Amino acid sequence: MFFSRHPLLIGLQRNVITLAVGFSAVFLMAGNANAQRFNKVVIDPGHGGQDPGSSHFGVAEKKLALDLAERLQKVLKKKGVPAILTRTDDTYVELTKRAEMANTSKDTLFVSLHFNAHKDRSVTGIETFYYPGSPEGRVLGTYIQSELSRRIATKNRGVKPNNLKVLAKTKGTAVLVECGFISNRWECQRSASAWFRQILAEEIAQGIMRYR
Repeated sequence: MFFSRHPLLIGLQRNVITLAVGFSAVFLMAGNANAQRFNKVVIDPGHGGQDPGSSHFGVAEKKLALDLAERLQKVLKKKGVPAILTRTDDTYVELTKRAEMANTSKDTLFVSLHFNAHKDRSVTGIETFYYPGSPEGRVLGTYIQSELSRRIATKNRGVKPNNLKVLAKTKGTAVLVECGFISNRWECQRSASAWFRQILAEEIAQGIMRYR
């Protein structure tokens, strides 16, 4: 870009730059205004027990979700963030009780982990849900979705509001992450691999740390 050296124009350029920096700072502050500090994360492996969730190509969602939750818990603890699971084995926990585990203490995040499915087996991608009207949930979901889409080659299905019961019953900041469609053979095979679930755990954890 060509800049004139005329004093009046130089002064104008400096004012424009100052305004631009000022607007950028205000924008960043506004973007972080809804992020709240937290002291603990409640990780919710979806389904369990008599509720297998989705099941395709011999792979059950409930097993993937539990393994991913355990990996995420380990990653967060290494980063100094206490994390607990709503279930630690193949048992079913009522949705209300899952939310109550996050509601018992302040400054707690709730992250529910799932794997998706669709009758159209060509559908792929990762998406994150937050409770409608929760700006904190939207911010957290955006960070997590951003980290996942940055590293994982699949369709970015975005961050969306959804009146899911487990989110509605959680008083604090809560999101639900759908980590891929196991109804799609390629995404199912990848999701069934330990190395891929480790990547999921690391990127979800990174999104959580960005929120902090």
